[in-house]
Amino acid sequence: MAHYPERFIEELRERADMLEVIGRHVRLKKQGVNWLGLCPFHTEKTPSFTVRPEQGFFKCFGCGVGGDLFAFLMRVRGIEFGEAVVELAAEVGMVLPAVEVEDAGQQQRRQERRQLLEVVEKARQWYCQRLQAPEGEAARDYLARRKLQPATLERFSVGFAPPGWRNLLDHFGGGQAAAQLLERVGLVVPATDRPGYDRFRERIIFPIRNAQGECIAFGGRVLTTGEPKYINSPETLLYQKSEVLYGLDQAQSAMQREDRVVVVEGYLDLIALADRGVQGVVATLGTALTQAHLRQLWRRVRRICFCFDGDAAGRKAAWRALEMVLEDLQADRHVHFLLLPQGEDPDDLVRREGADGFRARLDGALPLLTFLLQQLGEGLDRASPEGRVAMRHRAMPLLGRVGDPLLRELYLQQLSQYLDLPYVVTDAEAVYATPVVKRSEQTARVWQPVRRDSAALSAGRDFERALLAILLRAPEMVPLWEEELSRLELEDGTLTALLTVLLEMGGTLLHGSASPLWQRLPNVELSAKAEAILMSEELQPESLQEEFRGCLSNCQLRQLNRQIKQITQAIEAGEGDMERQFGVLLALKEEKRQLQQQKSQPQPSSPAF
Repeated sequence: MAHYPERFIEELRERADMLEVIGRHVRLKKQGVNWLGLCPFHTEKTPSFTVRPEQGFFKCFGCGVGGDLFAFLMRVRGIEFGEAVVELAAEVGMVLPAVEVEDAGQQQRRQERRQLLEVVEKARQWYCQRLQAPEGEAARDYLARRKLQPATLERFSVGFAPPGWRNLLDHFGGGQAAAQLLERVGLVVPATDRPGYDRFRERIIFPIRNAQGECIAFGGRVLTTGEPKYINSPETLLYQKSEVLYGLDQAQSAMQREDRVVVVEGYLDLIALADRGVQGVVATLGTALTQAHLRQLWRRVRRICFCFDGDAAGRKAAWRALEMVLEDLQADRHVHFLLLPQGEDPDDLVRREGADGFRARLDGALPLLTFLLQQLGEGLDRASPEGRVAMRHRAMPLLGRVGDPLLRELYLQQLSQYLDLPYVVTDAEAVYATPVVKRSEQTARVWQPVRRDSAALSAGRDFERALLAILLRAPEMVPLWEEELSRLELEDGTLTALLTVLLEMGGTLLHGSASPLWQRLPNVELSAKAEAILMSEELQPESLQEEFRGCLSNCQLRQLNRQIKQITQAIEAGEGDMERQFGVLLALKEEKRQLQQQKSQPQPSSPAF
């Protein structure tokens, strides 16, 4: 990756118009020293996305995303830092400088990579030529039976490796030097008593490209009934299968347009869908879904749909994907599952039902929680107490791995409603898994069970409970303070759920039933919680506004302190972009200073209610 001089990055940051660039993606409106808009990274009705151009940073107080202009472009466009630099430089008319001087090792690795890419590209062209040559007739017939259009085959550079042990090797000149070069990119299998032999023989060839469109490896499908049906290049300097998604280079524009990606199992599934107009599809390459795959997808979209065959292998792959995504779930990340009818694959289905029929199936795919409960319920009688309890025991360890605390809380509530069980977490079930980052060379994330007892949640609960008590006593305050409340992140998950419900009820809080508000909440658990809060908090009607402002300020300060602590720990651990981290830290501290200053000053009276 290009490394540009720091002075160039600083000048580029100063010359770029932050409001203009972000304004192409977000409609901004000035409010005081800030510019506000609806966050492009999660769905919201009340603006919580803030831009402060004089300080050079943005922050969403709804989903927590923030950073400088480079960070915004990287996230909204799904590009790397170097690509963001090139785009901004072209926009402001700055000439890109030469990259920082590389040492001898860096130069050698870069030259080696370039040489290997040239070898792989030359092999790709040869495979494509073989498909159109007389020896490719059987492969062409097979692809024609799959009803794949020639333009689609050309778009994906589908080729053919003819029978024989040295065809590709001879094309590169034969001999030991050619064999060693092709071994380094996985195209020749080494042998002890001869120069080696072609890895791909009598197979349809599918070039594998990285996200930048560079051909880095190949997959091959046998024409006959031999085994294995599919083989891929081994891992090389260019290709690590756990980090590459087939078709990502061509799917990116559709993914950005639709804000969704469809994940399938094989090359031909993907190509068949693309052939019939279903875009935004990627495939794993003979390996289970990995965190590296997910990071690439979440950078680009907010919705992932896993589409697998309905057989045992497909169901197993879907379940592995579910387990993999749990820890990454957060606000406005949506995961769905589409298991096809038994014995059918995406190719069969889209050929019979067409693109519209397949898209309709995608739109009706099962949400993650529905799919999870459906799979866990197999073999259990949900009508019996024993079946419901057994299902709860199966689900708790999985739902406890959900990364976002509020989403985890809501999932657990929905589980209780689905099973018609009280929402009470027993001591034996108090094993919500909390992510603990252990420092290592790869900074691996592991999961450790922790108890969520009352002591662990006591910090800040008084202000939070008082705030909710005031809102329950005077619900007309909710619409008046909707913007501030929607940005608030409480430490107590149950109180967060209650606040979320009050915000969702909105205007209905002010009319309708004459019964107390706590009796009108959507479920009995929240109603019981609200009643307990009202009974435990003593409030003075004549000072509700003053108490509310004090509680809100204290909750906001606690939230800022948590964010400052997190970013400070990341800086101390050397994680992420240090310059960007320091910028965010300074912005948070400035926001804290202003809030403390406002808190110390006499407050004007709020709107009458």
